[in-house]
Amino acid sequence: MVRKIIRYVAAATLLTSLLSLWLLLRKPAFLSADPTPEATRSFTDKVAQLTLAHEQGFAGEIHLTEAEINSQIEEGLKDHPPPAGAAGLQGARVHLEGDKLVALLAMKVKGRDVYVTVGGNLDFAKHSVRLVPSEVRIGSLPVPVSLLQSRIDMHMDVPEGITGMRVEDGELVVATQ
Repeated sequence: MVRKIIRYVAAATLLTSLLSLWLLLRKPAFLSADPTPEATRSFTDKVAQLTLAHEQGFAGEIHLTEAEINSQIEEGLKDHPPPAGAAGLQGARVHLEGDKLVALLAMKVKGRDVYVTVGGNLDFAKHSVRLVPSEVRIGSLPVPVSLLQSRIDMHMDVPEGITGMRVEDGELVVATQ
């Protein structure tokens, strides 16, 4: 009887481990707008418009779409690829839903593709914007945010003059005064 119980526990442990490994290495389903040359131009035009308004002393606000943001991310990764053989960011995509931002980060770790999805709200303060995570997944496996809270620090310094940044109705809103 004890041997049967041990076999069942061992089989359940093996199945759970295999399922967890499969979920960790699985590419998550992620819907976001693909970058396009038009989106790249649109992003550049909007930022130039905002910069000009700020330089002339006017308050301004731009609304950036997923495609525009993703095009800039793609351009940045092309300009600054990770060193060959190093673990690092291989790709990134952003999805904006309601007032939340969800980022999918593709990394190569020890020759394996690993996908990390971090979702949350933006917190803007003191010329810096930070993603405050409310959900984290590695592959398709949900991970408690509290386990990775100290390791996830997704923030970016923003130029002087930017007075606000938020996600609203599926768009990133950037404001100046």
